Amino acid sequence: MIHEQASRLTSWLVSKKIIEEKVLEVYAYGFELIVSGLINILLMAITSVLFGRYYDWLLFLAAFIPLRMTAGGYHASSHFKCISVGTVGFSVLLAVSSLPTDWTIFILVIATLSFLLILLFSPVEARNKKLKEEHCKNNRVASIYVGVVNILIAVAVFFIQRLSDVLSIYFAGVFAAALSMLAVKTKPLERRCRK
Repeated sequence: MIHEQASRLTSWLVSKKIIEEKVLEVYAYGFELIVSGLINILLMAITSVLFGRYYDWLLFLAAFIPLRMTAGGYHASSHFKCISVGTVGFSVLLAVSSLPTDWTIFILVIATLSFLLILLFSPVEARNKKLKEEHCKNNRVASIYVGVVNILIAVAVFFIQRLSDVLSIYFAGVFAAALSMLAVKTKPLERRCRK
């Protein structure tokens, strides 16, 4: 459905001479990604509202997006699977992070394990998302910086424990991005980018 709508929109733009036909596929793919991403974000926002945690989707994405963009990770084979995995995964992590627990130690463990996975695997590339060698090096350095920032935030949470309830969903985002990297290692068609 998303692919069809993106193709129609792109064809209309070509017919109106807004874009050239030779870049039709590039625009169609871009529109697919935008629509799929917006649906994912909208469903996360709705899920947050349903849990009564109105802004947690923002904290989750603030952690997930930078690490996912720099370290790479699993790519679902369709937009439907991506949206489904994203929504269900976020719902589970939101439910778990809502439990009345002191998350301080878990946050330190998640930040540390995430950083170790970054050091071991980052960046990982998918079969349909190859990275040039220069991008591999840049993404590796950037993901290490993101990992260091997450460790520093975790240390701050350790010393200011009242932040653990607020930032538990942030570190759920870190956890999800780290699992996404790890999932690539279990798929034979996806691999770690060469250093």
